[in-house]
Amino acid sequence: MTYSRTDFIPFSPDSGRVAANLEASYVQWFDARQQLLKMPVSMYWQTKTSGDYLAVKLSSSDSGTTIGPRSNVTETKLAEFTQHKGELKKRVSDADKTIGDRAAQYRALRLPPIPDRQAEILRALDVAELLRNDLMVVGTNAFIAYSLLCNARFPTGVEETEDFDLAWCRDSGVSLTRKTAAPLERSSLMAVLQGVDSTFRLNHKKPYQAVNSSNYEVELLMAPSLAPLPKTEVFEPMVSLTEQEWLLKGRPLSVVVATLRQRACPLYVPDPRWMALHKLWLSRKPERNALKKPKDLRQGNVLLSACRYFLADTYPLDIDFVLELPAELRDLFHEWAKENGFDPLNPNGSDT
Repeated sequence: MTYSRTDFIPFSPDSGRVAANLEASYVQWFDARQQLLKMPVSMYWQTKTSGDYLAVKLSSSDSGTTIGPRSNVTETKLAEFTQHKGELKKRVSDADKTIGDRAAQYRALRLPPIPDRQAEILRALDVAELLRNDLMVVGTNAFIAYSLLCNARFPTGVEETEDFDLAWCRDSGVSLTRKTAAPLERSSLMAVLQGVDSTFRLNHKKPYQAVNSSNYEVELLMAPSLAPLPKTEVFEPMVSLTEQEWLLKGRPLSVVVATLRQRACPLYVPDPRWMALHKLWLSRKPERNALKKPKDLRQGNVLLSACRYFLADTYPLDIDFVLELPAELRDLFHEWAKENGFDPLNPNGSDT
């Protein structure tokens, strides 16, 4: 299975600018949303027999705590809170409008979108600071990011999937945070999922999977080197999947894409070279569902070809990369290289 450069259909010359503008507007939305979440839910006057007291609710479930009687100081504090919260809400609203306009431009150029169901979960994970720090997107959804990075439509397209795969990456080289003696407290994956859809529950027959009332599945995968999960997580991913180690290699990719309903969604995905070889290996894994193997083979071949033709500077398939590969992946790479007339010792010379 070989692909030439002409099998890839370039996006419009305006696509890079439009995608960059969408990402900038998402960053503005994310920054304002983060600041808003860190503020108290409300401040208000609470009347007691001794007079009015300024009360603060840190969360919706908080009953409120008084922080002082009415005075110039507390009146100023309430006024500043009200003004700042109003400004942040306007920033979120303005960013949402800008995102809508730019996502419409993105969709008009036929750039690859992501379904809104996945996007809503990913935005929530990002706001909760789980995406990029604890979790990355793997599987078919990652190919949306790779297509956008290459500025080209892949020969196989972006194939739809009925589930949503996430990989745990905390304390690995691809996490944006590093291991510390006192890790930051963050929401659990299940808490975020239930915040998006309260019907999400753990599938006790497959404890690495959460399912909602419409049978939409979110699966959590984990490399053996990162086990076990923190006690706050209810998922129990299989820790025998050695192939998950490979997705923690190289340099991950972060992009923002538009959704079908013209919103914005962040994607954080593995290094495309390692993902491609991971897919080729899955296509031959004996335990793999036989119905998934042809898709794995197509995706692996097309992604390695995309790296060859479009990502030679940022994700080179050179001899240094080959020497990093474990034996089982190195054999697959050499097989692909031979079939495609590619020489890692002279990668540019074999670009046809």
